[in-house]
Amino acid sequence: MRLHTATLTATTVVRSGVQLLELRAPNLVQTVQAGQFCMVRCCPSSANDPLLRRPFYVHSLNRERGTCTLYVNVQGRGSAWLAQQQVGVELDIVGPLGHGWTLRPTTRNALLIGEERQLSALTLLAQRALEQDIAVTLINQSATASYPPALLSPEVEYHVIPLLQGGDALLAETLRWADAAYLSVSRETSLALYGTFERLRGKNFAQGTVSQPLTCGTGICFACSVETRSGQKLVCQDGPVFDLREIVR
Repeated sequence: MRLHTATLTATTVVRSGVQLLELRAPNLVQTVQAGQFCMVRCCPSSANDPLLRRPFYVHSLNRERGTCTLYVNVQGRGSAWLAQQQVGVELDIVGPLGHGWTLRPTTRNALLIGEERQLSALTLLAQRALEQDIAVTLINQSATASYPPALLSPEVEYHVIPLLQGGDALLAETLRWADAAYLSVSRETSLALYGTFERLRGKNFAQGTVSQPLTCGTGICFACSVETRSGQKLVCQDGPVFDLREIVR
């Protein structure tokens, strides 16, 4: 973990209330792993409101250019301020933080399952997997299908399912095909899928994120403490990615 000064190099309006920000941050790009996050200061350097930093997953990166992107859903004052910034502004970022996804050497077919607002936890994973010649299928559970597939590599097989259900034929088929699964969904959805598909209960097969407000991002405040099968854990340090069997209880 370290403090970075990142320069905003491009901003793209994805849709109303959603922006893709490109940042030049060479040191961060070289160290961040898929599934890790950053805490961004979302106010001018001369101000302290909002006081707390906001957490964002690194959406994608370009090592040659030393740039990465953040997918910003405007949900409050902090993210609204961030989305309004102009090219050239310098942002104060702490990261990378947390424990990210594990791509095991034996993985050849990766199934990524996400819900619309949590897809940014999976997109860098998809990029990393393709770089290792791993076939990637990404299933987006969304009623609106508002995440643009153009933001993904054309090599990613991308599907939208309005509701993740145990009887869904596509989900059942891709689980049979996959030798690793990565879930970024709500706790309720994780429980439903874990209870339906025996494959997800296999050892070292599935990983999942815990969606929890991150206040400090460094473990100081203990506000993100969660109960797992092996005891109390901190999402910001031990997660946000866990073995799925640890967090589905």
